Amino acid sequence: MSSPRYALSRHAALKIRSHGHVLVLPERAIRLEGSGGEILELVDGQRSRADIEAVLDARYPETEGLAQEIARFLDEMIAMGGVVRVEEITASTNP
Repeated sequence: MSSPRYALSRHAALKIRSHGHVLVLPERAIRLEGSGGEILELVDGQRSRADIEAVLDARYPETEGLAQEIARFLDEMIAMGGVVRVEEITASTNP
């Protein structure tokens, strides 16, 4: 089994504004703090969590707990409906 890849939900849009990143969902908009916007920029349906971690680790090699922060953030975004695992999309569209 391959690692799940992550994508924005079909109901979500990531906007880059002068004050930072905003995740727009059907009933709300969420202003992203810290590395949240950078994480979602990498959520393209092609990258796994490990891929996202590798990119951000290369950018910020001195950051402690980066993998845990990414995992927590992705789980939070999934719970809010902003991010989905690509395998879940594929499985739900195949009989």
